[in-house]
Amino acid sequence: MSRTPACRSRATVYRLTGTDELKDLVRAKYLERPEFVAHPATVAGATGLLIVGQIRAATVRWAADVMGYTGLDVDASNDTAAAVLLLPVGQHVYALCYGMGHHLIDYSLVEPGFGLQYLARVAEVDDLRSVTRHTIDSRALIDRRSIPAGGDVRAFGLAELGTVVSKVVGRGIVASDGKSVTIRGADALNMPLARDPAELLGDLSGVSATMTQPIAHPDLELLTRLMPLQPRHPQRKTLDGRLAAALRGQADERLGTGWPWEQSDEFSAVDTVRLLHVPRKDDVVLRWLSIDDLKEIIDTCPSRNPLDLLRTMKVMLMADDDNALSPQIPAIKWIAFETRIDDRLYFFHDGRWFAVAQDYESQVRTEAARILGTRSTLALPRWPEDMAEKDYNELVAHQDGRYLVLDRKLIYTAVHPRGVEHCDLLGPNDEFIHVKRLRGSDDASHLFAQVHVAVEQLLYDAEGRRGLAQKVTTRSGGTRTAPESPAKIVLAIGGRGKLDVDDLFTFSQVTLVRLSQYLETRGINVEVIAVPS
Repeated sequence: MSRTPACRSRATVYRLTGTDELKDLVRAKYLERPEFVAHPATVAGATGLLIVGQIRAATVRWAADVMGYTGLDVDASNDTAAAVLLLPVGQHVYALCYGMGHHLIDYSLVEPGFGLQYLARVAEVDDLRSVTRHTIDSRALIDRRSIPAGGDVRAFGLAELGTVVSKVVGRGIVASDGKSVTIRGADALNMPLARDPAELLGDLSGVSATMTQPIAHPDLELLTRLMPLQPRHPQRKTLDGRLAAALRGQADERLGTGWPWEQSDEFSAVDTVRLLHVPRKDDVVLRWLSIDDLKEIIDTCPSRNPLDLLRTMKVMLMADDDNALSPQIPAIKWIAFETRIDDRLYFFHDGRWFAVAQDYESQVRTEAARILGTRSTLALPRWPEDMAEKDYNELVAHQDGRYLVLDRKLIYTAVHPRGVEHCDLLGPNDEFIHVKRLRGSDDASHLFAQVHVAVEQLLYDAEGRRGLAQKVTTRSGGTRTAPESPAKIVLAIGGRGKLDVDDLFTFSQVTLVRLSQYLETRGINVEVIAVPS
């Protein structure tokens, strides 16, 4: 007995913007190839465009290996079918992609996060099946989590601030038959669509209508609050242009340096910063890397794109014995920048662009302000402007013997062979005090990364705990013992006698909030001291 054909079939759909001419939505090279054909197409009265053909590889990649093993000629190639059907529906053009059809469309005209935005409006809140995410913190974690039986956003760890979602698979009702179906959302939307032409247009009109509605459940708003921008994002050209103008001093927008996350646990006791591949110069050695240092180099190369120049230049962190504490990191990863387009905040950090939802920006700022407002009852002396951090720590311990200096006393373990600094000062009640003069948001992000790594080692590395115990006993002459784990972290921020949330770039606010969440869930309190000069 033959099976009744299904009335719906799964398709991958992009939403495109920016032009009324359908051919302009397709990459020119495919329109010019003889193996591709563009057909005007009418679907239930709607005039569209179908591009269909073969993507052909001249020779498969493994042919050379087989020829090398056998000495025989291997003539083998792959033909991959690709098709895209472009359909205007209302104010939008939808691209239905089949096979490798997504390669045919001009990705700079793709509406970013379209599939994710749609899924957030129709998914059943407790029936998410898979989430791909990454975190903005020292772990730079990228993972894909699956719960076959379904779960809510908290089961996937999406309630934490600083979590960036790039793809979600969930279940939801998208048709009048009331059946729950699997939906995949990223830049593209993948779901069952009607096979009947008129009903297909109805489905796409329904998608358009859904996208005008607010996200009904607040938990599902978490899927879209912080979004990474892909290289072909429509705003990338404008954003890169603004960043380049700021680097040349041609725009008055918030620009600085920010501590990159990769290998942040290695950046322990930095004495100098070395710039490599600087145009027409030998290596440049600096006490610290400031945005003015980078702008000065950019000014000497007026014909070069500043972003390309910073991708070429490398930064290395050095110890006082001239040993490298870090790999060669592209200088572009040290840039921190914020700007607004149509009242939406975009920030650049660690070489990547992010778009921030308005309510999320407010939420992060409020939480960061709360943390900075949690003041410690400890009293520290003034920090003279011309005094180095290590000298200030010695000053504190000299004036009050209840403080023990652990600044630059690194703990070396198999996990952290280059050493971890657990704190600068151990306080009277075993507070782990981290001291930093706030010159910019890069110092703040460095401080937060150091705290995260230090606490993580004490909680999960027995060798690290033994090393700290030995260090405390030795440094105190046997009068003190190290706590098993910190109960309180104190951030002692020097410079101006005050610390306001506006002193921090948005990415630093996010990392501060994530750090606080990480510590508080482990029973560790966070307090702040603003140390005046």
